[in-house]
Amino acid sequence: MLESLEVLNGEMSPKFDSLNETYTVNVSNDISKLELNYKVKDNSLVNIYGNSNFQIGENIVTIEIMNELEEVSIYKLIVTKEEEKIVSSLETNFVPIETPKELPSYVAPLIASICFLLILITFGILFPHKRHKKKSF
Repeated sequence: MLESLEVLNGEMSPKFDSLNETYTVNVSNDISKLELNYKVKDNSLVNIYGNSNFQIGENIVTIEIMNELEEVSIYKLIVTKEEEKIVSSLETNFVPIETPKELPSYVAPLIASICFLLILITFGILFPHKRHKKKSF
């Protein structure tokens, strides 16, 4: 029987318990074989099957433990190898966008005053003030 089991190059779930016989292991695309760290009871024989040339998707690794009384315990690791991620080689050149700064608070009233003066001057030019002569009788 296994006393401990650890996967060094993948994520095993759930945590090892000698009474649990099935585990899931997630590995990245570059993994083709599990690196296992395990401990068995004295004089037990260990055989590991299916621990090579992982394909994308599910792979089964079987760990067979035979004690000196020839009793066999079998542990199953369901290894899921993720698909290869395609990395884009496009370079992106980010150009910083300059956002306009807030105008000072006096700018709006100043522009309004200038517009008002221009309107007054325009009316003064278009409609000149006529002086009335006083009539004497």
